[in-house]
Amino acid sequence: MIDSQTRDPARTAAHVFAQVAAEKPHRPAVRYGSTVLTYAELADSAGSVAAWLRERGVGRGDVVATVLDRSHRCAVAVLAAWAVGAAYVHLEPTDPDARIAALLESVGPRAVLTDGAHQGRVPEGPYAVASLSDGHPAAPYRVDDRTHHDDLAYAVFTSGSTGVPKTVEVTQRALLNFCAGFRKVTAAVEPLDSFGVTTTFAADIGKASVYGALLSGARLDVYDRATTLDPELLAAELRAHPVSALTCTPSLLEALASEGRISGLLPGRLLVLIGEPLPPRLAAAVLDASPGIEIHNGYGPAEATIAATVHRVVAADTGGERVPVGHALPGVVARVLDDACVPVADGVPGVLYLGGECLARGYRGDAETTAAKFVTVGGERLYRTDDLVVRAEDGCFDFLGRVDGQLKIRGNRVEPGEVETALLTVPGVRLAVVTGERSAEDAPMEMAAYVVGGAERAEIVAWLTERLPAALIPSRIHPVPRIPVNMNGKADFAALRALAASQVPQKPSAEGPVGAVEETVAQIWREVLGRDHVGRHERFADLGGTSFKALGVYGRLRRHYPEFGIAQLYAHPTVAELARALGGPAASVSPSTEVIEL
Repeated sequence: MIDSQTRDPARTAAHVFAQVAAEKPHRPAVRYGSTVLTYAELADSAGSVAAWLRERGVGRGDVVATVLDRSHRCAVAVLAAWAVGAAYVHLEPTDPDARIAALLESVGPRAVLTDGAHQGRVPEGPYAVASLSDGHPAAPYRVDDRTHHDDLAYAVFTSGSTGVPKTVEVTQRALLNFCAGFRKVTAAVEPLDSFGVTTTFAADIGKASVYGALLSGARLDVYDRATTLDPELLAAELRAHPVSALTCTPSLLEALASEGRISGLLPGRLLVLIGEPLPPRLAAAVLDASPGIEIHNGYGPAEATIAATVHRVVAADTGGERVPVGHALPGVVARVLDDACVPVADGVPGVLYLGGECLARGYRGDAETTAAKFVTVGGERLYRTDDLVVRAEDGCFDFLGRVDGQLKIRGNRVEPGEVETALLTVPGVRLAVVTGERSAEDAPMEMAAYVVGGAERAEIVAWLTERLPAALIPSRIHPVPRIPVNMNGKADFAALRALAASQVPQKPSAEGPVGAVEETVAQIWREVLGRDHVGRHERFADLGGTSFKALGVYGRLRRHYPEFGIAQLYAHPTVAELARALGGPAASVSPSTEVIEL
């Protein structure tokens, strides 16, 4: 069905959904907690929001922004935007207000859809604003007949090297091409009647589950942030509501599995791991825990629409240094070229260029960067990924690394230049460089910043938190007296690490833990954060705590306090506060916006 509609220029994802909803009206479409919408109910809800958009003049070629917590309402908003011929862009609610305001200004939406929790965070602007609730009246789901497969489907933000995020514009044609290709490579795993999504709707990663479900008639299960960061809660969800397929980043699954049995965190049939390299040991652990499951390792930048290559992982892949990223999906052109844009032979490393039906339109409002990254080679329009790969004779690709300084942190693309630009605005910081570091060879990548100036780490984190999303805040900040450079005039990171390590540690000024409970909590924080001293009033995030490190704290604390829930760490972010909370019965609390997004 999707194949034929990919080739029909008058068909879009909205038409696909409308047809699915008409054919399977009573099937569950989306579940969030105890809320379950059938395809008919989802279509009626989206139709109601679409009617509101039309009344305010929103239509083909416009953009609808959403500022919504993860829930069924995200699916409603997407489908409503598509019905009127508009594209959508999701802004992550955990981002600081200043960033949300800046992104809204850069995108220029005609309307903003939000909810009661975030309505007050949407600044005044030249757009209509609606707060979604579950009480609005139903309306037919009507698709604008003027839509075309070259219209925009969605926009997604990626880190920008100049300090400003880039906005990738993805067309309906590219989206439907991915959906068709994804269905082909997973055909042997059918039936896939339910998908779980563990990421924010603002990320490109989770779209394989979102569209894999809603454009095929399957059920989409949406998990909130607290659930995706708590292995006990996620395992309970999967026991109560099993899913056929699940999409997540390798680092999230590995962090969750390190604090619980991995078998309880797996779907029934298909696990899609995407967003960063897949460690062979993790693939081995999944296959050992669930021999009948299929693991698909996906690769692809946002500019090539979710995933451009996919590899079905087998036991033989777990014994090597890397798991291949696989073959190009149908409709995707993949070329390995040298510095002169000449094809290299199979087995020879080169830069990967992607083309074909998968390509995004470019970067919104940035013709110069679009022209620099989307180039014409031999008559083909190609996107230069800056990823170093090698192609085997059978067409299977192996990812070797980057040819530039871009980092992948917990599935997020991070341009060091964007973080460095923000660091240089911190009062007292004169110089700053950012790089990626690992605590061990096979450990997840972490972002490290080396700064020259008098600002304290807590001051730097507080400043950045008001301006950047959590994924762009370095988990390691090293004060250094200078930035050594190599013979090419670039930062010498080996010398920087040695310089940071040689600094005489100052006597801790923060007050140490008081009492046995605080000492237990502080000791666990020291182990997880790799710090010699933790003050009782220092905040977890200010010390380099991330959502993944929070999972380490969670696992260790549960050995002492079985009722401890990870949300308590977010609600009580200092040693003293957490110790007080642990002194009484464990309470069920909602995470604050300090939760670090994946």
